[in-house]
Amino acid sequence: MQEFKILGVKVNCLPEHVAKELLFDFLHSAEQHHIATVNPEFIIEAQTNQKFKNILNETSLSTIDGTGIVWALQLDGHKVSLSNRITGVRLTQMLIQIAEIKEYKILFCVRPDGLTSPEKFFINLKEKHPKLEFQVTEEKEAIFRAQTWQPDILIVGLGAPRQEEWIDENLSSMPSVKIAIGVGGALDFLAGTIKRAPKIFSSFGIEWLWRLIKQPNRAKRIFKAVALFPFLVIKNKFIQ
Repeated sequence: MQEFKILGVKVNCLPEHVAKELLFDFLHSAEQHHIATVNPEFIIEAQTNQKFKNILNETSLSTIDGTGIVWALQLDGHKVSLSNRITGVRLTQMLIQIAEIKEYKILFCVRPDGLTSPEKFFINLKEKHPKLEFQVTEEKEAIFRAQTWQPDILIVGLGAPRQEEWIDENLSSMPSVKIAIGVGGALDFLAGTIKRAPKIFSSFGIEWLWRLIKQPNRAKRIFKAVALFPFLVIKNKFIQ
């Protein structure tokens, strides 16, 4: 596993099979592990949010979630490709698969005002994974639910930086949890509320265009990822 820094923020580059082995190791560890899925918006937020930057740099694993991260690393001379991305959706799928096989318990923490209600998320996931042992809760009840139900895995979809800060502040209060990960809108994809981009979009690394077509209200966020982030990277490398 390689570790790089982009504008002062840690990212890890590793093959998917190595990531899966790490997940198994984390679940068998005596320690708790915070995983982040870093995209360009994370990097931008971290430039003015020192707390968020510190959290990202202290995670057990920070995977590449975003074409812009791959581009920035390539610009810096590192040999990475789109195949090195491990998105929040993919990590969640991997954790679900592991939990089904090894009978681990997963607690999902979702936003009550998000695109996917807790009830809809539970029903849709139960249909797809009837053997998975999981519960769905909201932020205000998550700690109590974790302390009483004692899950092994905590998957949080509150959006960044809130979800990373919440995990950092509360993970120690949920001692049964071995892996905690913030996945943002990935839960909407898993529930089927939002459809994944067609393969032709992902093969060219332009899923952001699909999201813009489907959710025009994300234009400001997408601008940060595809315009502001490259500007900051180029400025840091060539202008300073």
